[in-house]
Amino acid sequence: MPPPSLPALDDRVSELASLHAELGRVRAALREQTEKLNSTFELPSVGMAHVDLDGKWLAVNDTLCGIVGYSREELLQLTFQDITHPDDLDEDLALVQKLLTGELPNYSLEKRYLRKGGEQVWIRLTAKLTRNSEGEPWFFVSVIENIHDRKLAEQERLAAKQALQASESRFRIAFDNIPDVVVIYDRDLRIQYINPATIKTTGLSPASFIGKRESEVFPSDLIAPWQPALQAALNEGRVTSVEVNAAFNSGMRSLLITCVPLRDQNGDVKEVMGITHDFTDRKRAEDATVKAALHDNLTGLPNRALLFEYSTHVFDQAARNQHEGGMLFIDLDRFKPINDIHGHLVGDQVLKIIAHRIQSQVRKADLVFRLGGDEFLVLLPQLANSTEAAQIAQRVLRSLSDPMLVDGIELQLSGSIGISIFPRDGMDMQSLVNAADNAMYHAKQSGKNNWQFYSAELSGRVHAQISLQDKVRRALRDKEFQLVYQPVIDVAEGRVIGAEALLRWQGSGVGPDQFIPAAEAVGQIVPIGDWVMQEACRAHKRWRDRGLPAIPVSVNVSALQMRQKDFRFKLLSILRQQRLPADALQIELTESALLEDVDYAVYLLTNLQQDGVKVSLDDFGTGYSSLSYLSRLPISKIKIDKSFVGHLTTDATTRAVTEAIITLGRRLKLDIIAEGIETQSMLDEVRALGCDQMQGHLLCHPMDSDAFEAWYAGQVQASH
Repeated sequence: MPPPSLPALDDRVSELASLHAELGRVRAALREQTEKLNSTFELPSVGMAHVDLDGKWLAVNDTLCGIVGYSREELLQLTFQDITHPDDLDEDLALVQKLLTGELPNYSLEKRYLRKGGEQVWIRLTAKLTRNSEGEPWFFVSVIENIHDRKLAEQERLAAKQALQASESRFRIAFDNIPDVVVIYDRDLRIQYINPATIKTTGLSPASFIGKRESEVFPSDLIAPWQPALQAALNEGRVTSVEVNAAFNSGMRSLLITCVPLRDQNGDVKEVMGITHDFTDRKRAEDATVKAALHDNLTGLPNRALLFEYSTHVFDQAARNQHEGGMLFIDLDRFKPINDIHGHLVGDQVLKIIAHRIQSQVRKADLVFRLGGDEFLVLLPQLANSTEAAQIAQRVLRSLSDPMLVDGIELQLSGSIGISIFPRDGMDMQSLVNAADNAMYHAKQSGKNNWQFYSAELSGRVHAQISLQDKVRRALRDKEFQLVYQPVIDVAEGRVIGAEALLRWQGSGVGPDQFIPAAEAVGQIVPIGDWVMQEACRAHKRWRDRGLPAIPVSVNVSALQMRQKDFRFKLLSILRQQRLPADALQIELTESALLEDVDYAVYLLTNLQQDGVKVSLDDFGTGYSSLSYLSRLPISKIKIDKSFVGHLTTDATTRAVTEAIITLGRRLKLDIIAEGIETQSMLDEVRALGCDQMQGHLLCHPMDSDAFEAWYAGQVQASH
């Protein structure tokens, strides 16, 4: 091929130069465009990025790095999937797929990125697919706007709106279901809203209320009490409540009406809401609670608490008017046996009857209180003189002693009453109660079923008795009691046929006639009686073990001890513990103890007789002797009281009564014991009258267990 000619070569060079120049211009234009693009990419306040088709970041601007918290180098190592919240990823990928398939030219999406520190950030993503010259997908251009603050604000507004809707819903539900009457008034006090409870309570339709004033719906005297509260809420903007007692067809109702101002956004009172709460049941319950606190639940009478509250006013008035007042302290006689034998249900019925009887015998102005147990008190606010108090006491006593029928059981009891006078015996309630209590105690000591006035001398005796009761408690604790034994002698043969165990208080100088009533008063007679039975059986066992002929030992049993439900069980248990037969121990009971409840006495004594335990009737003739009850009692012997024996030689009437007792005993096939034989003439009379057995100081003084054992051994030896 021939070389090109020079002109042709020049043309080629010129063409090349032209092309090179064009290339320079293109490169310059490209640089300019690149700089513009980079400037556009970096300047916006939004994040911008180029993203590969697989999601890898190709280019990112500083704004995007700031949004997600990664450096440019770190972010370019990740994909958009890596930093998209898992809950938002599926929706984003689905939209990407639609770009790739051409279903969408672009898309926008609000979603969450996960920042480098793990925090969530809300963004708005706008994505567009860029295709190459051949129309194939090349990369994505993404614009990312930080909308986190706006999104949070929207969420807060939405939450607030939902909370408001929920609150309104709860408010509506509450108003529609609350049992209280709710009414909303406008500033003219026209009714704008009522809840269903209003309709139910009043029986009126909503049309009867809405747009009307209360005065157009209800009588003015009914609504008047709460109008000031409505005005205070409306004009002063304060919540106001008022309690109202309103009369309805169902009776008086206690209402609490609360008026609440409702304000607009400027704080001005726009409406007033009235809430009417019916607290009648609660008030009645509170009243019942107060009554229960101040009244006795059983009888309904005022109790001690109300006595002290009321008495202050009573005696203050008596002092101002310069007149006397008084107090009756009532304690029932023989009430405890009713509870012990017939049970507390019967006892409660008796107390109700007694309360009614006392109330029926006092004046209208007098007040009857139950202090507790079987104790009652009558407050006499005004007395003409002390005699008037005694007359009231006497009426009460007569009423108490009337027989009563409870559950088919005929019962009879009495009362002991102490009287104190204001201001003579005290200026305050406690002093007057103490004085009346002391006087009542004296009435008990004087034979019961009577009344006594308080006196200073009486107070001294009462305090002495209380001191004795305390000493009795300590004596039992410190084992100061002792048994002595007095033999029982066969009148015909003169031999020892038994022994009576007598209780003594060592070194006290106090006789049984004083300390035994004191022990009964403080509830110590039962443990003392149990100890007596145990000690008497031990002595009997000791005498038997030492070869002496067995003789029964008799012990005195109090009414309180006999009434214990486990008395028979205790007695038999003691005998078993000492391995003694039932006839080793005999019990002595007084007429008064048996008469308190004859039916129970018959039941107990019959069982003891079947057990083999013999029973003696002590001090016969000194109580309310009755042939009818005596014939029913399964007893073995009767003891003629020493008060009869002591006058056999000097009093014809006493001798006649004694002969009658002995004849009665013979007819009933009972052994007759004469006690208190102190002279030979008494012994001769007892023999002449035909008594079976006897005991007394003439025959032998009471001795302790060791001395009696020695004396008895001598008697046995002498008889041989």
